[in-house]
Amino acid sequence: MIMIFFLFLAAIVSFGQRSIISLSFTGITNEQYVQLSRVEIRNLNTNCDTTIYWPDTVLAINSLGINDLHSSTSELQVFQNVPNPVLEDTKIWVYLPDNEDISIYVSLLNGNKLNLFNQKLQRGFHSFLFTPGGSELYFFTVCNKGMKKSIKIASSMERSLSKCTLAYIGLDKEPFAVNLVKGSGGFTFSVGDTLRFIGYYDTLTYAFQDAPTSSKLYTINFPISGISCPGLLAVTYMGQTYNTVKIGTQCWLRENLNAGIKINGTQEQENNGVIEKYCYDNDLTNCNTFGGLYQWHEIMQYTSTPGSQGICPQNWHLPTSDEWDILTDFLGGYIAGGKMKTTGTIEAGTGLWNAPNIGATNESGFSALPSGDRYRVDGLFYNLGTYCAWWSSSESYPEFAWMRYINNDDEGIRYWGWFMNEGLSVRCVYDFNILN
Repeated sequence: MIMIFFLFLAAIVSFGQRSIISLSFTGITNEQYVQLSRVEIRNLNTNCDTTIYWPDTVLAINSLGINDLHSSTSELQVFQNVPNPVLEDTKIWVYLPDNEDISIYVSLLNGNKLNLFNQKLQRGFHSFLFTPGGSELYFFTVCNKGMKKSIKIASSMERSLSKCTLAYIGLDKEPFAVNLVKGSGGFTFSVGDTLRFIGYYDTLTYAFQDAPTSSKLYTINFPISGISCPGLLAVTYMGQTYNTVKIGTQCWLRENLNAGIKINGTQEQENNGVIEKYCYDNDLTNCNTFGGLYQWHEIMQYTSTPGSQGICPQNWHLPTSDEWDILTDFLGGYIAGGKMKTTGTIEAGTGLWNAPNIGATNESGFSALPSGDRYRVDGLFYNLGTYCAWWSSSESYPEFAWMRYINNDDEGIRYWGWFMNEGLSVRCVYDFNILN
């Protein structure tokens, strides 16, 4: 059975109709759907987060916009509370078409009325603050000239109060001018924000990020094997989120590095204080899929010390040739390439490698993709789909450095001393061994 998490984020679109973004999550591993235990969501723009757990799978965050009014502005209107469900208190807006008397009452499911409000108010948007008395389902009802409008308010308060309260805040001249919605636990989201998601299934985790603007289904594809590093599930660096993978006692980034500013392949990367990257065919979407391509001096940030941090995140560094050997030896030596490659082929519509993708199992969780390379002579790009090569931070000969590479036509991983001005991929390794 497909277990799907629903995260409802209501996104305000200026001068547009109400828009509810429904983000759905499903997990898959070894081509089988699995039940996610939870999904953590962090807004990288506002640095706030929330978590949805199975079976509590719904987080409803409702929004308001200037044109959320019905086609006729002569009708009484009540807008869904923000947030819902309620943890502490929540704000409710009422639109009154004329200067008139209104009455408001809050009732429980059994019909008991708990709060009453009667007052003559001006035409416009009026806001109220509602605080529930406990974990209940409430009905907020507004009456005006024989018309009734109601909304349902769900409360998930952990503590109980003696009674619920309703306070009139006042007339809002521009009640919905801020393009921001707020959810339970202080989670906020506005259109254009980047969200980071971490999905959990059993002992497996997978992180990714997106800036949703419409409803979307996310399929979290957990690696067949290979677990995240204990206590270090993912790393956010320069606007990108990278998963981790524990292989032996080492902790590696599960994706190729994608840091820096894109420059054209015909340009040389320079020591100018700005991290520069190549994207295959000068297409930024290729960087987003396969990571950036870099010259050796650029990744080292113009030092020559093996094991330097270079362009890696803090507490991570560029692997030395010896550290690459530790990885491949743990995976069986030459045949490690197959254990490091993602499975499937382009021809079968199941992967990103060209056929035949011999020996690919990705049982290590290293998840190698065929990122190709940038050729030093003409600045053009070659071998996408068939080849991936990663720099080490160890020099082999003057103007050459050791690298590791794998192909689609066998299961091996090879090493070579290669030209430093070639454009290759980068993986980072954690500064400390992971023992448990």
